[in-house]
Amino acid sequence: MPLIALKNLKIGDNLVTLDLLPQHLYEITGPNGSGKSYLARVLCGKVFNKSNIVRNLSLTEISYTDFTADGSVFQYASSYYQERYQSGARVESIKVIDFLKLQQADPDAADFAQRILPARLLNQEMIELSSGETRKVLIAKTLLKPAKIYILDNPFTGLDAQSARDLSDFLRHFHTSRGCCLVVLTVKPHFESAEDVLRIDLQPFASRSGSTVGATLPDFSAPVANFERVFDIRNAQIRAGEKVLLSEVNWCIRKGEKWLLQGPNGSGKTTLTSLMYADNPNAYAQDLVVFDKKRGSGESIWQIKARIGFVSPEIQNFWPQSAKVIEVIRSGLSGTQVLVRRIQPAEEEHIEALLLALGLSAFRELNLGQLSAGEKKLVMIARALAHNPPVLILDEPFQGLDEEKIGLVQRLFSQLAGTERTILQIAHEESEILVCIESRATIENGHLSVH
Repeated sequence: MPLIALKNLKIGDNLVTLDLLPQHLYEITGPNGSGKSYLARVLCGKVFNKSNIVRNLSLTEISYTDFTADGSVFQYASSYYQERYQSGARVESIKVIDFLKLQQADPDAADFAQRILPARLLNQEMIELSSGETRKVLIAKTLLKPAKIYILDNPFTGLDAQSARDLSDFLRHFHTSRGCCLVVLTVKPHFESAEDVLRIDLQPFASRSGSTVGATLPDFSAPVANFERVFDIRNAQIRAGEKVLLSEVNWCIRKGEKWLLQGPNGSGKTTLTSLMYADNPNAYAQDLVVFDKKRGSGESIWQIKARIGFVSPEIQNFWPQSAKVIEVIRSGLSGTQVLVRRIQPAEEEHIEALLLALGLSAFRELNLGQLSAGEKKLVMIARALAHNPPVLILDEPFQGLDEEKIGLVQRLFSQLAGTERTILQIAHEESEILVCIESRATIENGHLSVH
């Protein structure tokens, strides 16, 4: 008897008929906007649907996470992005060990969690974690709960290649050893075909794939940059709390250069870029020049942010899901979450062109929570480009995007590159590296190598 039976459940342009059986692994794949997350919420009862679903278990026997937030313990939207680097400003500090409630768990559960997580993470605060580390913690929380069905929505997004392989192997082991039903929803397949793996492919919603996607932007050349050194750091030590991530960092990025920064999850990539983007107050303790001026010489963080377009893996999670798409994109004109001045006609025209180019025009009046994870990423890319900045810091800009959207955004960034615009990209997958990249910096074993 199936644990859950779906019959002709309409998800966009898909009619899904599916029996979830004990001891089976289901990999459900589909492009952005195909309804994967909606299907997951139906299965776990977060979306009510009585006529097309039969459950032969209680909702308490289903463990689910979508990796954006856990409202019962930690919510990104109750914090602000820079707070991760400002420990003295935090009202709430939740450590990983408390988030997972490991102190109350039985020893077997604690040992299990540490098979997924490096021991060093247990005493770190949730808000300090990188996107990949946060995802690992949320996976551990989901799998620690006793359940008959485990549902993981996009668990591989944001993991470096080795971590993704390790997770795939671990999930196969978890599924086999627990004899549970495991449902994994992904943009692309991550499990090798086997008798116990059932793969289901969802098709995209026709109504969510606008014919204007990929439209050519009008004049979008970079503004003339009146600086030579974008970022120049000397003999620096990079910390996260009490932990030293990097030692003896020496790196200079000059106007118009195109850089790639690589390293495993938790190696310090995001912390390093936070110094460039003026999010991290530790910049004042370093020998650091940003836009030809030494930090602490009188410039404001807003003067720095006004020149930078910034994309990060989790920045969309710091907005309330009720925020309208158009307002989120317009906020990029101020570098804050809210634009408090009147938008100028030229700015409005520019933003409309971005909406058209990224296929977001139909979503402009929707709430952020009505979009898929990939569509939210496109919104954040549009926000980063709203003020046509001379510098782009792109921390995993393709995270959560399907192949079509990756190609679209790669073409867009290539079009924007030019000789004046400076680009720093963080990427794990070689296939996602922008063609304009000329130089690489690599973090390995606590050291930054520039080449």
